[in-house]
Amino acid sequence: MVNKRPYGHQIFYLCIGLLFFSVSINSRALEIKSCDSYLPSSRTVNGHEVGPESCQMQETELTYKDKEFIRVDLGLNGKAEGYVTRSRNYKEYLTNAPELVFPQAQASDVQEPVFAVANYERIRGSAVLLVYPKSRRDWNGKLWVTAHGRGRSFKNGSLKKWDKYLDASAPIATFNKLQKAMLSLGYAIAVTRRTSEEDVGEVIATLEDGTVVDWVAFNDSHSLIKDYTAVAENALRRRMGKSPERTFLYGKSAGARLARGMNYFGQRLNQDNNGDPIFDGFLVDDSAAGTWLPVVMENGRDVLLTTAEEKAAFVPHLELAHQAYWNFNNHDLPEFVTYSFLANKYNNARILMEKGLSDKFRMYEIRQLSHDGGSSTADGRRGKLQILDLSLLMEGAIRMLDAWVEGEPPPASRSDYPVIGDINNDGRLDNPALSYPEVACPLGKFYPFPRSGSGATSWAAFTGQGIEPRDEHGVFVDMNDNGLWDFRETPEQAWQRLGLLGPGESLTRTRYVDCVRSAASALAEEGFFDPEVVEAYVTSARSKNLSPSSDDEHALIYFSRFQ
Repeated sequence: MVNKRPYGHQIFYLCIGLLFFSVSINSRALEIKSCDSYLPSSRTVNGHEVGPESCQMQETELTYKDKEFIRVDLGLNGKAEGYVTRSRNYKEYLTNAPELVFPQAQASDVQEPVFAVANYERIRGSAVLLVYPKSRRDWNGKLWVTAHGRGRSFKNGSLKKWDKYLDASAPIATFNKLQKAMLSLGYAIAVTRRTSEEDVGEVIATLEDGTVVDWVAFNDSHSLIKDYTAVAENALRRRMGKSPERTFLYGKSAGARLARGMNYFGQRLNQDNNGDPIFDGFLVDDSAAGTWLPVVMENGRDVLLTTAEEKAAFVPHLELAHQAYWNFNNHDLPEFVTYSFLANKYNNARILMEKGLSDKFRMYEIRQLSHDGGSSTADGRRGKLQILDLSLLMEGAIRMLDAWVEGEPPPASRSDYPVIGDINNDGRLDNPALSYPEVACPLGKFYPFPRSGSGATSWAAFTGQGIEPRDEHGVFVDMNDNGLWDFRETPEQAWQRLGLLGPGESLTRTRYVDCVRSAASALAEEGFFDPEVVEAYVTSARSKNLSPSSDDEHALIYFSRFQ
């Protein structure tokens, strides 16, 4: 019998069949299973059983940089212990270092810390997004755990139900450029998700007197991050046949504060039952407000990191300080904490140096970079925002910290703060802050946007036309660093002022390309840039417009390779 259905109907049914087949494949890939076998044993603290209690997982495969990876999303329920206070600044921060956190949050009326046990729930976003190479030969045997900053919650939409982080059609899209850099270097990554927005009613905690509250947040919860890490390590051991040889912690903003505290109290917070480090090294990315500082005052003197045992427990610690994030605190603070975020970053480095930890600590300050390093911005732009690509430098920082843990120290700290950058006290910076080629060979200037102190940046071009711009709050952008609101320079005038050109010299294509090559190569020679990045910068510089006509032109010379 002849099938008389029109050809179009055949195509329709074929498409339906293919769609059903595709959905069936995805359904199998996204099957939800128990992962309770990955959970560490519970522990008893102050009479309370705490730790992860249940685990559900889904997994899929992804390809990145021509390598295959397994992605396992782990949704966790459990309890984390720590301390809060009943009132005053940062009262909601469940922390395992209360003597560090609460005295630095305010100068007067410091509240007595109260023990608390808080619940975390996968339906409100508590999760570990584990990614590891599918082939064991592609895995370098090491794990990066990441801790994000403040302001994440299920209520504000920045956290999702644990199984909704994954877009099955684009499983790599969840991860930012920094995490992709880790994957490209052969690491497994465990990207953690926790409520870090205070007083939103989604973290229920029981205080030591039995009071139940809903305003707690996990911004500074060391026990939570350690439990998440234990789950990730157990999963890798079962799936890859071995535990990670090294585990590192990357923290950004509030996550960086958390990382600082864990290393400053290494004996108590960063050692397992055998006395070995839980985290072998810390990569601290622009710690929130420049704190917490390595200071605990008792009876008028600082008692933190003063013993040989404390210092021995301190592991390699590499900090990235974003120079253009100079925001300020507006509440009362103890004398040793300044109102300036940038000054606190400087003081943190100075104090660690004075305590004899220079052999385990490095700080690399980056010019014209604010808090946002562009890790989630594809080409460095979004509207008026233009942001230097931190991932280019982060790749080198990851390698440096790893090599340091294995015994190879990284370059000396780099900063425009003379206490750090002027090593022989002769009034000249021997190790100045790092300058990207866009900053070392400028065609304009990056500045905090939309206002002074903001965490993102925009860019003002050296057009040579009119006066310097103002930000969204009316504050002028001091493009020529003379402290006055006056006229915009041309690129040539700016280069002469900076000493990149002599009097009467012209900015030619050759001079520009040579400058970019020199700036990028200097970063590569110290290990901050990959040689491929240098070549990409030079290639891009050969066609860059040297006479920008407006602030809308693209400031960046080279786009990220971690898309």
